[in-house]
Amino acid sequence: MMLVSVVVPTLDRPKLLLRAINSALRQTHQEIEVIVVVDKPDQDTVSAVQSVNDPRLQLIVNPYSFTAAGARNAGADHATGEWIAFLDDDDEWLPNKLERQLAFASGRAPALVSCLTRVVTPTATYISPQVIYDNSTPVDEYLFDRRSLFRRSGFIQTSSYLLPRQLFDKVRFDAESSHDDWEFILRLSKQVGARIETVPEVLVVFYFDEQRPSFTSRTSSWSVSLRWLDSIQPIITRRAYSGFCLSVVGSRAAQEEAYTAFPKLLYRAFRNGSPGLWQVLPFLAYWLTPQELRKRLRGLFRGRPGLRRAQRL
Repeated sequence: MMLVSVVVPTLDRPKLLLRAINSALRQTHQEIEVIVVVDKPDQDTVSAVQSVNDPRLQLIVNPYSFTAAGARNAGADHATGEWIAFLDDDDEWLPNKLERQLAFASGRAPALVSCLTRVVTPTATYISPQVIYDNSTPVDEYLFDRRSLFRRSGFIQTSSYLLPRQLFDKVRFDAESSHDDWEFILRLSKQVGARIETVPEVLVVFYFDEQRPSFTSRTSSWSVSLRWLDSIQPIITRRAYSGFCLSVVGSRAAQEEAYTAFPKLLYRAFRNGSPGLWQVLPFLAYWLTPQELRKRLRGLFRGRPGLRRAQRL
């Protein structure tokens, strides 16, 4: 049986962390090591980990913050498994997550294996992605390009990642990146040429709460996201550039009420990208629709039966 190294970066969330750890230790695939990386001295979190009596659990405490990306790399450096999986401290796995992914990967070329995710927010629960990535189009367009009103952009979340150790060593996470999870996927696909495979089953629960600070994301403002976008421009398509510029950066700028960003982002999207109608219209809606109304509309659309079924792209 193959050993899987599970890396869990964490900081200042001991109760949530215990839920994540327990979901890893309850896996039907028992040949695992769970490496918890506390991203700077944090006694409450250390005590919580030490309260779990399981020889498969390891604890690493970084002397100072490496960021979530750096903590993932530190955990991977201590891993001894043939496969590496990542689990954020505020998410959890269903018991057969690793078993189903390993079975799916058997006989295939080395790839990053993902799965469907149950996304739980304070107002709605839904399954993502709506459309499974099938490697027939650039992964950056899958992640950032919106092609219709009812179909959101693609979704591949860090807690779903499982990949061979040999593949991880070719890319690793960039501790200086403001979107290290996306950048990892982009470089893995576009620079290494690895496939992204997805088990068409819900195996991860992702808890999203806008009011809770995120340890796993370094992004602090729309301008930081825009600088990141410009840094990866050489490896993404024009369509993906405009999609990220108008959706991710645009929505954040609107939330921050950074009104000077409106013309700047439109200009950058048309100069460096190739925006379509379903990129431009939501961008305009971010600025013209009150935030509370946008949240209610998102919850309404996510609850539509047709949006709960994942399909092949």
